[in-house]
Amino acid sequence: MQRRQFLSAFTLSAAAAGGFALKPEAARAMSLEPAPAHYRLSAPAVPGALDWDDLAKAGPERFRDDAVSRFPAGLRGLDETKVAISGYMMPIQQGPQHRDFLLGGLQFHCPVCMMGDLGRIMAVRAARPVAYTDQPILLHGTLRLLEGDGSPLFYRLDGARTA
Repeated sequence: MQRRQFLSAFTLSAAAAGGFALKPEAARAMSLEPAPAHYRLSAPAVPGALDWDDLAKAGPERFRDDAVSRFPAGLRGLDETKVAISGYMMPIQQGPQHRDFLLGGLQFHCPVCMMGDLGRIMAVRAARPVAYTDQPILLHGTLRLLEGDGSPLFYRLDGARTA
């Protein structure tokens, strides 16, 4: 209560003395709208590597073709297979090298406002530390579909190595 009275008194006296008034601005809400095109650099297509557009078909809804799953039938066969994938690195911690990080099909432009498409992001557990880069990297590893572990992500690449 005392703070409100102070702020009200301060605002009124400042406005009277200096002739200014505080102008309220419209509230701006955060959104998951796509980033501008110049921020959305896609990872380069690499022959024989997974396609992020195919991986993005996973979703929170349950596919019911022949099993209840977060993944359509075409993706379920990829679980525990050796794959290659190209993407952009987002470290989880600071440092020049990382064993655990995120890999995205689109360039990360801000660690706070990441893209909202979780089908285009995967967790990575590297076999050896990988040097940070803001350029696309090609990784080889074992793809895990994260079906029932409560993760908001759909994929993890285990034993990843740079190509």
